[in-house]
Amino acid sequence: MNFTRPQFPNLYMRVKFISLRLLLLLFLPFSLNAQEQEAVFVADQTFRLDGKTEYFYAFAQGDAVELTVSEFSGKSIRSVEFIQFPDYMIYRAYNLDTTLRQRIPIPKTGVYMLRIQEAGLGKKVCRFTIHRRAASAEMTRFVTQVPWDVYQIPEYQLMGRPVEVGKKMESLPLNGQVTVSASKMFTKKAVNAYQFTLPPYTTRWAYRVAVGQAAVEARRRDAEKLTLAMKSNAAKMLGLEPETALAAFALGLVVDVTVSTAGEDVEYAIVDWDNWTKFSKNEPYTSFIYQSGISVDAQRRFAPLSGTYYFALKSDNWVDDINVLIDIEAITETPVYQTEWYLMPVRP
Repeated sequence: MNFTRPQFPNLYMRVKFISLRLLLLLFLPFSLNAQEQEAVFVADQTFRLDGKTEYFYAFAQGDAVELTVSEFSGKSIRSVEFIQFPDYMIYRAYNLDTTLRQRIPIPKTGVYMLRIQEAGLGKKVCRFTIHRRAASAEMTRFVTQVPWDVYQIPEYQLMGRPVEVGKKMESLPLNGQVTVSASKMFTKKAVNAYQFTLPPYTTRWAYRVAVGQAAVEARRRDAEKLTLAMKSNAAKMLGLEPETALAAFALGLVVDVTVSTAGEDVEYAIVDWDNWTKFSKNEPYTSFIYQSGISVDAQRRFAPLSGTYYFALKSDNWVDDINVLIDIEAITETPVYQTEWYLMPVRP
């Protein structure tokens, strides 16, 4: 007689489901720890314990406080208490004669007291350290100092303020083109201007002034030079990857940007509005820089750094108008802010 082994598909699926749950439970703590915030130093105190000592700190809801307490004279400490001020006990340890290491979760944003009391008459030398792990990246910047007498002013409120945590560096192009008329045998003014406004937080800038087709050739040559320059070690320290040779030049990278006096040329000056009007009337004026007889010119500038200015342009061509291309790369360092949280005492 032949027997057929009974099949249990439901039992197999149940065992498989339980196994998957066990795997998830095993690996879940590792995934949670991977997202945990970095421990931030709060306090490191070495002191003589004579009776009772209290220290006050502020913590945010969800924080994990990592507390270490040690006694150096080989004697025991009567008690170590961590209290949500004024009297809600969070953690307590008695008769401590070895190093205490404890991780304490913070249930509510507020002031907390670390109280250490001695046992016996002999004075003791103790040390404690505190580190804090924030519950979220948003609460990483939290002031843990409590600079007021909490017994005199027990009330407080949570406040936030913006603090600068760094700068964002960018290269912003301000490119344009302007036509300068020929004098037509002195019947027309052979001057024109290109207006530009430096963006906020400009720290330095560079520009190229080029006439006609010389601009195209200058850009091509400089693009080849940028490819070579970006292979240098200095390029890795810029803090920003420039997209053009002019931007690299503005950042301070040694790039032999193209300049030329061959071909059609122009006279230019960088001026403000008042001096542009004087320039256009052929009157005496002052400028940040003046150049003449150039076909292609490039300069790096550290002043001015804000405001609206003009490239005042003049042509000596009697017959033909000229097209002047102006490329500007302004390097900006914009402050980056984050919210810093702190407790402010509320005076009665």
